[in-house]
Amino acid sequence: MAFHEDDVQLGLDGRWSLEELSDATKDYVQLYGFAYSLMPDLPLARRAEIDYIYGKFPWQGGYSTVNFFNQLFHKIPSKFRPEVKRIQYASPGFIELTLLLAAATTVAAIVKAVCSSINNAHETYRNIQKGAIEHKLSKINLAKEELDLKQRQITFCENSSKKLIDLFGLSPEQEALIGQRTDGNPVMKLKILLSVFRRVAPLADKQAEGKLKIRGKKKSN
Repeated sequence: MAFHEDDVQLGLDGRWSLEELSDATKDYVQLYGFAYSLMPDLPLARRAEIDYIYGKFPWQGGYSTVNFFNQLFHKIPSKFRPEVKRIQYASPGFIELTLLLAAATTVAAIVKAVCSSINNAHETYRNIQKGAIEHKLSKINLAKEELDLKQRQITFCENSSKKLIDLFGLSPEQEALIGQRTDGNPVMKLKILLSVFRRVAPLADKQAEGKLKIRGKKKSN
């Protein structure tokens, strides 16, 4: 299934403002780029480019986050990027996309996992963010070649990353790939996972409300 393209519908229900729809599709596109980066059978050259993107940013502000997801997405060959096939705005309606089924399935699985425990998910994120402030993680420049991390910071990052990995329902292989791409840097790994949550959560909230349904395959008629 790795590089198989198919049509997938994102279910829509209720009333949507243009701003809401824009935000939801932007979050979906950025998660799709993240999901693509976790595919195990990428060509070697593409894998090397993605490895570089994972390790290049200092992760001290919004610049790193925005550029990380944008650059991941633009490493996807244009023929594999989501393309709108049909839109039907009704109750219910849908957006039908042609895309890589494996990446779409990963996105759907992450959103479903967070949606299934949405209140706990938000509480987990808030607690990790509070701990990140207490451990002064925002002041760490990850672009430096050598980091002077205290053991309590390392332990906090490792434990928090594990909570997010479990929350997303990622496989051990996907977790290992993220660890490899972050070169075993626990702060970088945590900051990337927190940024992923900030894109998953709005989609999971909409899915919990019944306004959106992220699918990993085309809805059967």
